[in-house]
Amino acid sequence: MNALMRRHPWLTALLGAALAWGALWALRAPLPPAPPALSGYGAGTYEQPAAPGEARVRLDDGQVVTAVTYAESQPRPGQRVVIQEIGGQHVLEGPLRWPLLLALLGLLITATLTITGLQGFRALLGSGLCLAALWLVLLPRLTGGADALTLLPSLGLILALSVYFVHGLNRKSHAALAALLLCAAAGFGLLTLLVGAGHLTGLSDRGATVAQASYGVDAVSLYVVGVMLTALGAMNDVAITQTSAVETLARTGHARSRRDLFRQAMQVGADHASGMVNVLVLVYAAGALPLLLLLRANRTTPLWVQLNGEGLFTELTALLLALLCMVLVVPVSTALAARWMFRPGADPDTDPTTDPATDPAAR
Repeated sequence: MNALMRRHPWLTALLGAALAWGALWALRAPLPPAPPALSGYGAGTYEQPAAPGEARVRLDDGQVVTAVTYAESQPRPGQRVVIQEIGGQHVLEGPLRWPLLLALLGLLITATLTITGLQGFRALLGSGLCLAALWLVLLPRLTGGADALTLLPSLGLILALSVYFVHGLNRKSHAALAALLLCAAAGFGLLTLLVGAGHLTGLSDRGATVAQASYGVDAVSLYVVGVMLTALGAMNDVAITQTSAVETLARTGHARSRRDLFRQAMQVGADHASGMVNVLVLVYAAGALPLLLLLRANRTTPLWVQLNGEGLFTELTALLLALLCMVLVVPVSTALAARWMFRPGADPDTDPTTDPATDPAAR
């Protein structure tokens, strides 16, 4: 068994309980009945316009059909398009775009392998596994009537699998995961208070409204899970970076104490957290640019009234809570890593406890 786990049995119990609880809640909720398979969709090549509002399209099976077009832009001859058949009538849905996503994904994988090697590829694969778990496990159970909050612990399981898959079973991963779970629990408690104090309904989002009406999903619970996913994503990068910085500093043997190791690593953490704050704010601003434009152009409603509306309030709450959790995880992950990785009088040239290649507990 890992030496760190032997010295800290409470950590083993905590992580084990969290993962077991997450797995239990993820698997106990019923799955909805499988929907009927969709048919009538296909792809073809646009040839030329026919009558007004119609187009001639050659399907992949060679058949030439006249399709009603509702596309926002006029396709070019030879352009690939999506065709739907409804009651014997063909409808041109729009350009065929999804192959571009495959090309972009291939470019991302190539760049990741070239720049970061296999560890970066494992990170991409871990992200894919997280999305697969979300798509195949969590979302089907939500549509089957499960409460979103009851599935929240399973996010801890998904996160743990991702962290250990990408970074290995070592002190760095243990410290990062423990910090993530602690800060996520604190963020969840604060978010619960904000939802109650703000009397949020979760219905300001159109998708949540449809989900509640169609599948009985509680819109507030769905909002909470979405915010926690955002917070976990923001914290994950910072926590791993901090524990990695502590590991590197501890290996050099220059820190005189755990406090000194913590102080040195926090110098890195302060810069990283500051940069990530700017990144998150800009990402949110870019995603909400049309909304910000409308807010800026609104001359009749005071800004504080617009901020008081549930739609904008929930978005800003999600952003601020993610930022808060991300900032908090810096000292927490640094403190845990410094406590577990510091070795008094460690010499990087002679002490095997500072070398992951020779220390089984550090692998």
